[in-house]
Amino acid sequence: KKPRRPIPVKPDNSSPTTSAPLNLAAGASGRDENVLEAGFGHAPDVSGALAVSADTADLGVMSRTYNVPTAKIAGTFGQALPGVPASNLIMQGETQRIVFMSENDDVRANLGCVNGVDESVRIFIDMYDDAGTMLETKTLDLPPWSNNQINQIFRAYDPINGYADVRASKAGAAYYCYGSVLDNQTSDPTTILPQ
Repeated sequence: KKPRRPIPVKPDNSSPTTSAPLNLAAGASGRDENVLEAGFGHAPDVSGALAVSADTADLGVMSRTYNVPTAKIAGTFGQALPGVPASNLIMQGETQRIVFMSENDDVRANLGCVNGVDESVRIFIDMYDDAGTMLETKTLDLPPWSNNQINQIFRAYDPINGYADVRASKAGAAYYCYGSVLDNQTSDPTTILPQ
């Protein structure tokens, strides 16, 4: 097996920063090209998660993260993630599956999670190969409102096709996890939503 790198713990976000409100007319849409800079004044290399609140349930939210190529002719590649309503968060006692996770010479698989509550949550990640054989269970500790990602989660089992089940046992846990499978040469990502 290859050596494992420790998973860093993100800072405590128990008092998140709030942006100025954005008012939209009925049927209208709005877009920030760099929401972390436009809404919060952060430099382009800052990462994190956003919580969006609205006075209606009829709001659609999505994000697209993409590269900025050095040559215009190169174009961009990126990854889109839908906004996740609070009602779609994974709750304590539920298990969701992230499929299509592969690790080999061509692709690598990352698994990211976002904590949707103001208390720390420990997420258990049960890893399986494509035959359904359990490989191991990893944990990911998320401080309040934080997010983190395990890069190359199946690296120790390369080459492999598999999947991961995510679950939390803490009372009141509400979180969301997703997979991202990237091309090893271009880093072009494919988003894998939980099922």
